[in-house]
Amino acid sequence: MTITRNDLKIFKPELLGSSDDAGGQRTKLVVKSGELNELFRAISDIDHAQSAVDIVKCYPALDTTGTELLLNGHVFFSQKPTDPLVSMLLAESNEFEDADRMTDMVEILESSVKAGQLVRNRLIGLLAGQDSFPRSYLQSIYQFNGKDYYETIRLSQGQVIVISVEYAGNENALYPRFEHFCEVQETVTGGQGGQVYFKPAIPFNTPNFDVTINGETGCTKLRYVSANDGIKYHGVSELTAAATSEILDVGATVTEMLPKVRTISLSAGNALAGVSDSQGGSVTVDNAGVYAPARKTLVLPSVKNQNTYIFEIPDLVNSPWFAENNKQAVSYSGAFGQYANIFITGTTVTVIFTGINMTGNNSIAVSYYQASKYQIYASSNTFPVNSILTKDFFAGEVNFDSSSYSNSSVSLGNFSADNISAIPIIELNQTVIGWINARTGVVTKDVDFRGDFTLTYGCLLAKTEPASGGDVPPGDLSVTFVLTSPEPVLNSFYVTVSTTSETLLSASADANGIISGTGVTGSIVNGAVSLEFAQRVILSTLRYDVTETVTLSPPPELYGLNPLRIKNGGVVACFTAWTNINVQHSQTQVIVSPAVDQTLSVRVNARFVDITDANGASLWTLNNTHYSVVKETGVVTLHSNFSGFEAPFLLTDSIGELALVVEVLPNTLVLAAPLSQSYPIGSVVSSVQDLGDLQARVGTVRDMTAWSNNWDQDGTNATASLNVVDYPIEVRNDTAINEDWVLIMTSQTAFRCIGKRLGQIATGDTVNDFAPINPLTLAPYFIIRQSAFGGGWQAGEAIRFRSYASSKPAMLLRTVQSGHTQITEDRAVLSFRGNES
Repeated sequence: MTITRNDLKIFKPELLGSSDDAGGQRTKLVVKSGELNELFRAISDIDHAQSAVDIVKCYPALDTTGTELLLNGHVFFSQKPTDPLVSMLLAESNEFEDADRMTDMVEILESSVKAGQLVRNRLIGLLAGQDSFPRSYLQSIYQFNGKDYYETIRLSQGQVIVISVEYAGNENALYPRFEHFCEVQETVTGGQGGQVYFKPAIPFNTPNFDVTINGETGCTKLRYVSANDGIKYHGVSELTAAATSEILDVGATVTEMLPKVRTISLSAGNALAGVSDSQGGSVTVDNAGVYAPARKTLVLPSVKNQNTYIFEIPDLVNSPWFAENNKQAVSYSGAFGQYANIFITGTTVTVIFTGINMTGNNSIAVSYYQASKYQIYASSNTFPVNSILTKDFFAGEVNFDSSSYSNSSVSLGNFSADNISAIPIIELNQTVIGWINARTGVVTKDVDFRGDFTLTYGCLLAKTEPASGGDVPPGDLSVTFVLTSPEPVLNSFYVTVSTTSETLLSASADANGIISGTGVTGSIVNGAVSLEFAQRVILSTLRYDVTETVTLSPPPELYGLNPLRIKNGGVVACFTAWTNINVQHSQTQVIVSPAVDQTLSVRVNARFVDITDANGASLWTLNNTHYSVVKETGVVTLHSNFSGFEAPFLLTDSIGELALVVEVLPNTLVLAAPLSQSYPIGSVVSSVQDLGDLQARVGTVRDMTAWSNNWDQDGTNATASLNVVDYPIEVRNDTAINEDWVLIMTSQTAFRCIGKRLGQIATGDTVNDFAPINPLTLAPYFIIRQSAFGGGWQAGEAIRFRSYASSKPAMLLRTVQSGHTQITEDRAVLSFRGNES
């Protein structure tokens, strides 16, 4: 029989709603196409005020009276809600079964984070409501080869841990088994004194380490968590740019499955991290009065999975002198320093990370000496004007006129802090061979018995400017830094900085991150601030204010899901690599006065054409009662005046195709091949859940001499055998279910029929056809013809087989974010498709 649109249906479960019993087996109640609130309840004012997550179950099914095969049945959201506060997801898991109820679906969603590696057993006993334990319990002892080893554990702020009560045997009434997922509030390392703070607080009392339960002690345990990738989410977005190739720009590739509340917080008076006065203020001197040079730091934000970062530094002081004298021209000062490797080519600095998978939102920073402030100097002449010698950056050699004495390496020696005009130059044996003036570079020799000599040296000079308080290094004309706020409100950014002449400069940013003001220009791009100054400034005086968007997670009691048990706090990928997507664009036109033989035009070779009335009811019929379509020409011909339906009428045509995603980037999908046609901006892009082939069938049938109520293991073959070659077990697409069955012989002819999940559903005998009725469909689960039984059965023997439905359960999630909306009627459309065998 040919499969038509009428044969593809989505059925409701036993119970809709949010109760713990919601869900269950497939019924014969069909989700009516075009009608609102067929699966999800309406969104209430309370939902919009406090946020909500709704979970529903449905059954896409091939509903025929035979065993036709639907190839690769698949579902996806072909229309997303108009309300930006509402999002939709499909959750796919191999653990999801027909019998599952709401509690099972919640457990599947929360299974993405599970209790993992044991950190510490014999944890202290905790009282219900307690939110801390002693820091000393982060020190553990273990034995290896008969020797004791001690390990100190470090927990980071925001890290999720599990405190559990675990033991074998019967449940203890005082201390029931449980796992408590909680978040560490402060970074802490094991040691004596102090506490480990966590939230939420422990819900039940836990046994102390010396309490014995079923012969075990140390039943309160501390564990890490482990991530489980057994759940895949399928969401829906829109094209943000027209697409014709294998690159799709979409509105989002992640979705907040768990509601978030966003508020703002002002962060004021922020200074530049790592910037001291020596980078633009008064000269910093050590106890000997010599200027200590300071590097300028450039920062880039890290990008997930990007291991190479390039800095173009036109004012870099780079000279072979640094390497020759074991000095660093450029140093790394950002995150993951142990994995960073620096390469310098001219004024280009490349940082390459090895041995790590980079994460986002970290600082990649390099520090260097600016050419505007420093220079390498190697000459016998005096220093350039307005220069000063820097500490620890002097190296030279003495070459004696007499060949009787070998060359000698020299450096700076100790000297008085109140006189830097005569800094001693010393040999390795501390012999003074002369003095150098730190401001002028004039060298005064101290000739000894070895006679006269020639001094050659190189050093790093700091450029200075005269000031009433002493030498002042030139200020900066630019700076780049990364905002510490992950979600800054750009037009709240305000910056002030003092010039070297003590004039105050200020500027602010607009909503696009363009910075302008008095003597300051710049921009904010992806959290990186770049500033240019009209006058030289003292960076240590720079202060900025910015308002940041703070994301708060409502307590899980509001929507029944624990954010600590869902990866990334409930921010999930709605598109994944190696998963199909559906790209679709629909357009509509109103049919004002439908009449017989009236013709209209739609796009040629449209994938889907339909006419619907004001209630969303489709006018399509198998025999084209109301209209027909010639796809090759795009001509739609009306065959009735649509009597019995309510105006207005909408003619919709859709173009679309399936494509395979090979890479997911932020707001970008990369396909395995270019699209077959062009799609305009606003086209719907949906992740597709593949349900596989849908067809009612029966698996391998086997018999055994005895049934021990073990569904995981078969026994020895019985003497008799069910003849399913000549008389196969019969099933129908419209009533078969996913279930394991066993027929247990109670005599030579009588038997009981038991389902693994349903229990005993019927009794039968071998002298009649056996057709147990499915009460939800009022048709048989399956039919075994009398001729299949044969004879020779003995009491206690059993027949086992599994039946498969022509449907798969689908889990739908609707998230409502807290906020106000003007939308009073909205909808999302779930599409169900496949190919005829």
